Amino acid sequence: MTGFSSSAPAGADPIVITICISCRAAGADSENAPGRELLTAVKAAAEGEGGIVVRPTQCLGICKRVCTVSLSGAGRYTFLFGDLDPSRDAGDLVAMAKACALAPHGFVPWKERPPVIRKGAIARIPPPGWSPEDGSAPA
Repeated sequence: MTGFSSSAPAGADPIVITICISCRAAGADSENAPGRELLTAVKAAAEGEGGIVVRPTQCLGICKRVCTVSLSGAGRYTFLFGDLDPSRDAGDLVAMAKACALAPHGFVPWKERPPVIRKGAIARIPPPGWSPEDGSAPA
């Protein structure tokens, strides 16, 4: 993954936490976007955690859900979450990333996700290679 650093062990694909730094409340300037605060908090919470990359992005296209984040990884489900609180939710986001790293196909069952992650769920997108006949989640 070029362009940013990874603390993933050699040969392992990291879980990537991508945080929108564009969206903000109406009338707020971009320098005070809550996503920037969330980015700082998540980087601090992930410090020293192997296999997690935290990076900003300009937009995830879910502007009505301020503080939107994606979790993704090679061959894994991609999750989208919104309405996260920069002062409270960084640790739960890192916990979810760690759970994705350990779960087959990155699929963390709903009941095993931190409560704020369950509440903020927007979408889960199966990995490109996942195409069971019945459309079910990985077992």
